[in-house]
Amino acid sequence: MNSVLTMIAGLGLFLFAMQLVEQAVQTLFSEKASHWLQRSTNTTLKGVVAGALITAVMQSSSLVGLLVLAFVSVGILPLRHAIAVMLGANLGTTATGWLVTLLGFKLSLSGVSLPLAGAGALCFVLLPKGVWRSAGLFLLAFGLLIFGLDTMKVAVEGVGQRFDVSWLQGYPPVLYLLAGVLLTAIIQSSSAAMLITLSALNGGLIALPEALALVIGADLGTTSTLLLGAIKGSVQKKQVAAFHVFYNVGTALMAFLLVMPVWPQISGWLGITDSLYGLVAFHTGFNLIGIVVFAPLLGAMERCIEKHIGKRGRHDLFADISPQSVEPALLVLGRETDSLIERVRNYCRHPLQGRTLSRFFEEYGQVTDLEMQLADYANRLAQQPMTEGQEQRLRRLRARVREAVYALKALKDVADDLALLAESRDPGLQGFSEQILHALEQLYQASPCAELAAQHRLAMEQLQREAYSLVADARVRGISVLNLAREVDESGRHWLRSLAVADDATL
Repeated sequence: MNSVLTMIAGLGLFLFAMQLVEQAVQTLFSEKASHWLQRSTNTTLKGVVAGALITAVMQSSSLVGLLVLAFVSVGILPLRHAIAVMLGANLGTTATGWLVTLLGFKLSLSGVSLPLAGAGALCFVLLPKGVWRSAGLFLLAFGLLIFGLDTMKVAVEGVGQRFDVSWLQGYPPVLYLLAGVLLTAIIQSSSAAMLITLSALNGGLIALPEALALVIGADLGTTSTLLLGAIKGSVQKKQVAAFHVFYNVGTALMAFLLVMPVWPQISGWLGITDSLYGLVAFHTGFNLIGIVVFAPLLGAMERCIEKHIGKRGRHDLFADISPQSVEPALLVLGRETDSLIERVRNYCRHPLQGRTLSRFFEEYGQVTDLEMQLADYANRLAQQPMTEGQEQRLRRLRARVREAVYALKALKDVADDLALLAESRDPGLQGFSEQILHALEQLYQASPCAELAAQHRLAMEQLQREAYSLVADARVRGISVLNLAREVDESGRHWLRSLAVADDATL
């Protein structure tokens, strides 16, 4: 009984350590991984390699999956390249098995596990927030990971010695495959399923054939995570989940029906005599075979998925990507910020052209509603641990939204006067109206910030001279031309500040 409780304790420690590793690595590497993923996925081969390497480094296929979902959702990654990354992520997860085998079973690192954890804990407590503190968390997690592995290994060996486990053998392999699916679906961790399988194999509870079937089932069971997340998710999420299920089912069938029966001959030909190495080599091998088989078919699969799952469209990205996943959340916030600012550009460039005054006020309300959603999402994101670079990106995004909405608000405050000015038949007021519209047309075009700033200063000088001229000539009919000129200038200043923040410059 003590051995069973110790085994459960070791598993719990391992799962807790894996969560800490994911948290630390997300802080240390997720921003770099995000940028690399954007640059390195323009072909199927690059996508597979990028997915495999990033997953192997970050030890989290779920985090890579969130990055992929964010990229697909905001249009950075085409679906074909996204599913290529998911192919690679499946291969990258096999690195966990090699890590567990080497550190937990083949190398005796238990003596350094607690010193590692202790040193990491000191760094985490004593060092200021930032990279070094995250590095301390990683050391703490890594030490606990090794300790949990060693605890479970010893406990499982004790179970094998104390109890007769011969009754576990003799069942058909398909039952072990189903057990692997169920186990992974319950604990929601293929890494933990691999640890349990390796421990059971090392402790003599099961033989290699049963372990092979369990690993195939564990790979298949990982689809449950994406399936659960896609039930109420976006079209993009459903498409990625559909591919993940199809690929894993196809790979599992190939591994179970074709590779597993001949694995003893293959491992003998490769010179693998150790059963633990045989298991992790099998896991890596059948995932490699899956990539070779499915990679040439990605184009056809993409078309099939888009045809049957649905067309890509707009959806609530804030519901799809949790702020707890910092890098994907920043990507979503950045894309939605760009969308809001483009709307502001269009409204301010032609405030009353093609729309009534009431329609302009309605569109202003839509922008402020979106601003509130962005602000709420940004506030929740700000509560998460971030790197200094991520904090700076969040501050810039908030500043861009704030200044852009102020630019629109300045025009909204004088919209009534703009409408009266456009309807006036007075030649002087008509000329003033045309001057304002020309200034807005020039300001809210896609030009470099410095160039727009110079144009804006010149246009505002001319506009103010014209406003004073109108007042002096007493040609104003219920319109505050001075206030109009002032608010147009204010709108331009806020807009230029928003552009300056985007360019990481100062105005």
